[in-house]
Parts: sequence; structure tokens; C-alpha cells
Amino acid sequence: MTISAISVGVADVRRDPDATSELVTQALMNRPAKANETSGDWTYVEFSDYQGWVQTDVLEDAPIKGFTRISDCCSTPLALVAIVQATHTPLFADLAGNEVLDTLYLSSVLPLLDTVPSERVKVALPGEQTGWISRDAVSIRYGEDCYPCQSIDAIIAYALPFQGVPYLWGGVSWKGIDCSAFVQLCYRMGGYIIPRDADQQHDALTHAVAREQMQKGDLIFFGSERVTHVGMALNEKDYIHASGKYKRTVINSFDPTDARYDQQLDKVVRGIKRVID
Repeated sequence: MTISAISVGVADVRRDPDATSELVTQALMNRPAKANETSGDWTYVEFSDYQGWVQTDVLEDAPIKGFTRISDCCSTPLALVAIVQATHTPLFADLAGNEVLDTLYLSSVLPLLDTVPSERVKVALPGEQTGWISRDAVSIRYGEDCYPCQSIDAIIAYALPFQGVPYLWGGVSWKGIDCSAFVQLCYRMGGYIIPRDADQQHDALTHAVAREQMQKGDLIFFGSERVTHVGMALNEKDYIHASGKYKRTVINSFDPTDARYDQQLDKVVRGIKRVID
């Protein structure tokens, strides 16, 4: 078993080594992956919370952290990283040009190599490559604290720009996302790690709240017989979710007088859990 890293902006993770197999999840640029057996052009990988098959050519050696240039005459060995704060942003080939190598997505983490230029920062990529990201699209943080805890308002601020983003079963990014990955992503950016799937999230969270006690940030779990869907409360009645029914991320309401009321969803609420006490 070897440790590799995802070398593209977002990589598909399939149930079987076949491009037509179910998309079980995706992995963002530089996510560590334990590579196991291979089958043709595919490799079975294990992530911290999931496993599946990826095309072998999206795996590269993890980037090697060296020194970060912080001024014209000074570098530091501190483990500084760039965290993508935008829903998506170009990965440029160089400091000033317009050649785009790939697209990076919210929450991607890359080691910093150069913070001196005012417009872009230089980052290390898997496979001993480098690239540049617009400075206003990232936050610079220490590697061991790349997702500091933030407020519920900050978490909701990450969620709202996803309105209209296409629903994609197994998707994890602005390019396409599913319900559980959506709330997981927003809470990751807020400094809280929750499981990948909706049923796992429901079982892992212990603070249940009644409908009348719902408040912003609470997770609402839906399903007629078991948990199959999750959304995030924006207040005591409205919630945002990546919806297969609507084929995009939308805001609905529990208020029957609101045009966004969805009676079908209202009838299958299985529980509401609070992430941050």
C-alpha cells in the first residue's frame, strides 16, 4: 500500500473499476489516498472516510513541502498552506499568465511555496508540479490548523453561494454536489468534521432537537423508512439542501404559507440534529 494524492481539481471515485459504475463520492485536489490493488486503468484507494476506485492517472506522489518564500530575501520552513475559500477558482500555470491548469474547489488544501507577489500565491501540487492561485481566493494558514472553528453564520455564508449548483449523486464540489457532501463541506470549512453520508451524519450526531427548537445550522434528516437526505437550517423554518428532486441546491421552508414549502419533504422529516452545542 502506498500513499498518493489526487492530482486533479476533482476526481471521481467509483464503486467498481469502470467509468459507468456508480459514483460513490469524489475527491478534491491533493487529498491523501492509500493506493491498493489495480485493475486495468483503475486503482482501489482508501480515504480517511471512504473508499472506491479511481483512474490511476489521477494519482501522483504527494507534494513535498519545502520552504515558503515570504519576502525577497527570506524563506521559512513553516508548514503554511493555502485553503481555497472560493466556491471555485482557476489554478494558473504561472504568476502573470492566463494559462489555466485546472479548477480548484472550496476547501482544497495545497502547500504554499511563495507568498510574495500581491496578485497570486504559488503552491506545490502532487507529482512535483507547481501552480498559482489568486490571492483573494485563498486563506493562508498553518497546515496543522487549516480548518479553524468558525461561527454558524460563517458556515451558512459558505452554503448560500451554492444555490443553483447542480445536484450530482456522489458529487462534492461547486461543479456538482449531493446533499450530505454539501453539509459536510460547509461544516468542514467551519472547522467541524462530520461523516460523508446522511445516515452516518444522523447516527454520529447526538444532540437531537425538536422541530419547534430548530435554529440556524441544525441538520434536518429526511426519509420515509430510513435517512436518505439531509439539509441545513437557515433559521427556525427555512433550510438549504442539495436536492435530487429539484436537481440543484435550493432553499425550502416548513412554513405552509411560503411559496418554497415542500409538503412531501415536510412529511418525511426523521430528525433534527445540532452539530455545534
